[in-house]
Amino acid sequence: MAFDDFADGGGLISRCTGIVIGWDGANKRAKILTAASVVCDFNGELHNPALKLSVSMPNKTTTEGRLLFYNVHYGIALLEVMGDYKLEVPSFGSGTNYGQVIFALGRGENMSLMVSHGTISWTDYPVLLRNHNMFLSCDIPEGGSGGPVVDHGGNMIGIAFVENPGPVFISIKTIMTCMEMWDQFSRVARPLLGMQLKSVELLDVSIQEELCRDYNITSGFIVSQVLVDSTAEKLGIRRGDVIDFQDIDCSTLSQLEDHLLSLGWGYLKGMHLTVDLKVEVHNLFDSYRESITFPVQFTDASKQVEIKDEAVDHTRRLNRCNL
Repeated sequence: MAFDDFADGGGLISRCTGIVIGWDGANKRAKILTAASVVCDFNGELHNPALKLSVSMPNKTTTEGRLLFYNVHYGIALLEVMGDYKLEVPSFGSGTNYGQVIFALGRGENMSLMVSHGTISWTDYPVLLRNHNMFLSCDIPEGGSGGPVVDHGGNMIGIAFVENPGPVFISIKTIMTCMEMWDQFSRVARPLLGMQLKSVELLDVSIQEELCRDYNITSGFIVSQVLVDSTAEKLGIRRGDVIDFQDIDCSTLSQLEDHLLSLGWGYLKGMHLTVDLKVEVHNLFDSYRESITFPVQFTDASKQVEIKDEAVDHTRRLNRCNL
């Protein structure tokens, strides 16, 4: 499918790919997951307030789409189309693993299917506090941002995005939690750590050896950035510290994000505004450890709330997404 976001007489912003994740046969309605970049800029501002999406289907017919939901932090958007189409919902995989063989799918400008083959890279490079992103070893097909990533069995395990410093994807587990929250509450409650992290497990083996030998550290997350005035900064957490979340069984950033995102259900139900986590902080510079209580806050904003950059003026342009 192809989605066109029209502003007054404008040109093309980007070409993306989407995937059907829900089909209501009785009412002839399909829910389509794609990249948020098809409808908004980096800060979450809609390209066109009077959003109108023209959707080209796989059979090359065209219909009108409607924006249901988007979240710029997770980079996803949910659209709806209506019509008497024969659409299938893919089977979803149960999880993702580093080193796993994957296939990234995309639709070209002429609706042809394109495939890239690679693996989930043994690395993490969190960008703009998006700790949930995982990296791919292969390039995404041109126009494939927002398209599905599938495993050897053809099961969808996430969707891919084009980002610096390389192609990334977000897992289907994170996506489905977001979709379920939106279905029940029309919003998504995501955690605000105020930190950019890197997993000790994915560090170069020589660095892992040094941490183990000199500091007796074999797990946890290295703090690579702390936001000014964040809870983390107020608690004394600094860049270069190694933190270990107690009572949480996770060793990678995507696992941590999924756990913290799951805590957002209580926020949406009005049970709490914050959740207290037990965290052990290893200060490598001063060689000491301390245990602290970290109150995790949540936000249900679709727009970017942690980083403020200059917004790009996309007026008088066109945005397209292929499915």
